Amino acid sequence: MNNNQRSILATKIIISLVGIVFAVLHTTKILNFDNQGLILLVIAFLPWLTGILSKAELPGGWKLEFIQQIQEEQVKQKYEIEQLKFLIEGFVTENELNILKRLNSSEPFLVKVDKTSVFFSNELDRLRRLGLISNPEGKGRATLLKDDGNRREVKEHFYITEKGKNYLKFRGFA
Repeated sequence: MNNNQRSILATKIIISLVGIVFAVLHTTKILNFDNQGLILLVIAFLPWLTGILSKAELPGGWKLEFIQQIQEEQVKQKYEIEQLKFLIEGFVTENELNILKRLNSSEPFLVKVDKTSVFFSNELDRLRRLGLISNPEGKGRATLLKDDGNRREVKEHFYITEKGKNYLKFRGFA
C-alpha cells in the first residue's frame, strides 16, 4: 500500500469515526435523532461506499459525487490512448508514411528506377497489403518500376485508399 492509499484510508477512518461519534451522541439524546442523525450516519459510511456508489443525494438537496473512480478510469484511458498512439505511429515506417503523404497530396510524385527501387517496391507492397494504398486494374509495381530509364508518375499506378486517408488523419497529416 503506497502513501496515497494510506492517507485515503486514514481519511476514511477519521470521517467514519467522527460520524459514528456524532451518531452515538445523537442517539443518547445529547443530540436529537431525526433527519440530521440519519444524515450523520450516512456521512459516516460514505467513504466506504465510494467503490459502489458514484453519486449520493442526501435530504435537503445535498449531492455528493465520488470522483476517485472517475479519475482512476481517466488514468487508465490515458494509458490506453498512449498505447494506441504508439502503435499508430509505429504502424508504418517513415518512408512508408512519406509515400502515403505524397499519394495524398496534389503534387506530382515521380520516380525513376535505380538502386533503391527494390526498397521502394517493398514499401509499396507492404502498404498495399495493409490496405492503405491500392492500384488500378492493370497497374502496379511492375508497370511503375520498369527499368527503361523513364520517370513515372506513381499516382497513375497507385492511389491512397480511404483507410490510408484515415491513417493520415490519425497521425495528424490530413
